[in-house]
Amino acid sequence: MSGYKLFYFPGRAVGEKCRLAFAAAKIDYEDIRVPVEEWAKEKASGRPPLGQMPFIVTPEGRTLAQSGTIMKYICKKGGLCPADSFDEATADMISDGVTDLFQPLSNMYHEKDETKKEEIRKEFYGTTLPARLEKFEALLKNRDEGKGFFLGEKLSYADITFFDFFNSFHSKGKEDVPGELEKFPLLVEHYKRVLNVPEINEWVKNRPLFYFPSRAGGEKCRLAFAAAKIDYEDIRVPVEEWPKEKASGRPPLGQMPFIVTPEGKTLAQSGAIMKYICKKGGLCPADSFDEATADMISDGVTDLFQPLSNMYHEKDETKKEEIRKEFYGTTLPARLEKFEALLKNRDEGKGFFLGEKLSYADITFFDFFNNFLSKGKEDVPEELEKFPLLVEHYKRVLNVPEINEWVKKRPVSEF
Repeated sequence: MSGYKLFYFPGRAVGEKCRLAFAAAKIDYEDIRVPVEEWAKEKASGRPPLGQMPFIVTPEGRTLAQSGTIMKYICKKGGLCPADSFDEATADMISDGVTDLFQPLSNMYHEKDETKKEEIRKEFYGTTLPARLEKFEALLKNRDEGKGFFLGEKLSYADITFFDFFNSFHSKGKEDVPGELEKFPLLVEHYKRVLNVPEINEWVKNRPLFYFPSRAGGEKCRLAFAAAKIDYEDIRVPVEEWPKEKASGRPPLGQMPFIVTPEGKTLAQSGAIMKYICKKGGLCPADSFDEATADMISDGVTDLFQPLSNMYHEKDETKKEEIRKEFYGTTLPARLEKFEALLKNRDEGKGFFLGEKLSYADITFFDFFNNFLSKGKEDVPEELEKFPLLVEHYKRVLNVPEINEWVKKRPVSEF
């Protein structure tokens, strides 16, 4: 029997409190992040019980939707639901009281008229939110003078709901205490207390560079950061927030991925970012011809994306099948034969493309097959099976400790 599966878009938003609940309840699950362009297909399948996300599929195959419902169900399974009926009703009251706050935020976000938007903002942050926070602090103080959680010594879904609202929507997923809580010292300590629950803290630190919430073109940059042992903040921009980020002028070519260096400089294009990070981390060949060879291999891999893209976007099923047969039957095997010969040129193919040391050429090659053909799983893709040296090379890159660690812990996504 398979475990739980959570389906939601590739962002925090209203799906995040479900993830926090799974973490706090210590229940394993598959975090399936459905790209916006794939949602119509998923919705048409009839699997989402209310035709919306998030929803979960239980180990028994039953489905459940609504983020609050899912969170409470998971917390109940994990022993994080109050046993006393009045305490449970109080937890519901607090959770619903937090949920009330989403509507003015949503109104503010969707308002096109800047004057009206500012009026909503002032009303919310100047009156509505402080008044509600005063009530929340009083409720917290009712139990042990506010030194624990909303329902006493034990974490419940009420605490997760409250924390998620301020962490996800005000601190933008960062660990900082949001400024809106500063006048409410008990709530500040409560926020920190929830954050310091080990399972929640681990999730917040490890959850899913600026890129969309998937592997895709940003993944080789993440692999490069891992291999180069360079710390970075992996900022995953929800699709719906991309126009705002693009309009800011920060992405140097108006696209993602892009990075911001410690000095504040920006750099785009996944290949350029990956090579830059590898050079900073000592994973770029010192010899100029070796560097050019690494570029040749990387560019040779990049060539393979175009037919894959053509196949993905082709609407005519007959033409799609023709592209697929040409790519997998002719184009890819011919290119793999060349790659295996290049690998064999160095130490009979027992190391990496440029010898004993990993370089960005190896990362590019591995990323293509792991990311786009093995769908992020650790399995050797079947397309490599007829090329034994490339099979061993794939395993060799995967077994680089830093890369292996990243592949095992990265967020699950379809692309």
